[in-house]
Amino acid sequence: MTPTLHRSIHGVNAPYLEDAGAVIFGNDHFVIGAGANNIVPHAVGVHRCLLTMPMKIDKMIGLLLVGLFNLTALSAELPLVIEEPIVVPDSKGGFDYLQVDEANRRLLANHTGNNSFDVFDVDSGKFIKRVSTGKAQGVAMDPAAGKYFVSVSAQKKLVIIDSKKLEKTGEVALGGPADALVFNPKNHCVYVGHDDATDLWVIDTHTEKIVATIPIGEGPEYVVYDPDGDRLFQNIKSNDTLLAIDPVSNTVKETWPTTPAKHPHGLAFNGKTHRLFCAGQNGKLAIMDSQNGKVIATVDIVPGVDQIAFDSGNKRIYCASSTGQISVVEETAEGGKNIGNVKTAPGAKTIAIDPKTHAVWIAYADKQAAYVRKLTPR
Repeated sequence: MTPTLHRSIHGVNAPYLEDAGAVIFGNDHFVIGAGANNIVPHAVGVHRCLLTMPMKIDKMIGLLLVGLFNLTALSAELPLVIEEPIVVPDSKGGFDYLQVDEANRRLLANHTGNNSFDVFDVDSGKFIKRVSTGKAQGVAMDPAAGKYFVSVSAQKKLVIIDSKKLEKTGEVALGGPADALVFNPKNHCVYVGHDDATDLWVIDTHTEKIVATIPIGEGPEYVVYDPDGDRLFQNIKSNDTLLAIDPVSNTVKETWPTTPAKHPHGLAFNGKTHRLFCAGQNGKLAIMDSQNGKVIATVDIVPGVDQIAFDSGNKRIYCASSTGQISVVEETAEGGKNIGNVKTAPGAKTIAIDPKTHAVWIAYADKQAAYVRKLTPR
């Protein structure tokens, strides 16, 4: 047979080779193979193929090089390079929040669909250990005490894990399903959101008991802690607000609208610029002044964003969506700008940053397996 060459073109009508033996290189849909001489006209859409005619090997190599150059030029515009997925062994189902334990060089994955808390080596991507927790949703870290605190929804509890041995050491029963949480190193308390309800539980990590319950708006989502201002910031999705909470009195001090960000989920904080980044499910990122709650800028992002992560090293906010995309927003003096939307995988709605390498991590599942996946910034 005569060697032939063709490559993917997005949204182009072109002929394609109907009976071609081919090899696909990665995610670029670049195909080279030995095909039949029969060329069949076909109207193609996204991810179909543009066909060359049969050619000699020298011409084929020339076109291959040109094609690779074009693909490199196109992909160079994207702010992230996605690497091959890592299969999570002996597991199934999707994930919720991710975190990176920088000191111990670990990726911490709340594997909700597998009823477990999964730990990976953040440098090699290798699976380290799984802790059975129930439907894990989020994790907070106390590095000084060597503890992980895992919020569990269906089983209504907080699970305490020894971060060195990766073994469960205790549990705190809760009055309902738990979701996002944050650790306050100043008062040694964990603040845990009551999923889709109106409570923020305050748990003393020394006594492992609930010491206060803060009344909040219905539907708490992500929560962050400002160590310099000694305040917590809590997203409320039911009424599009962001709460400023005093951890000394355990009371809500301010309620700020997040408009135009609707149903806010993801939340991140830059203490140096005193900015909060609040991601609405409607495809809007509100950039807010953490001192007065004013929305200073809005950036368009992909809809359906759940978790976001801020990389202070390169001033980027990564916004992960269940639609299988990440919006990459760069913080600017004026507020921020979207520098690209990167395709990932359906269901990859949570995200974490490795501050040391600036690598981005996501996790997701399909019918065959569960995966974690690394993306490298350009």
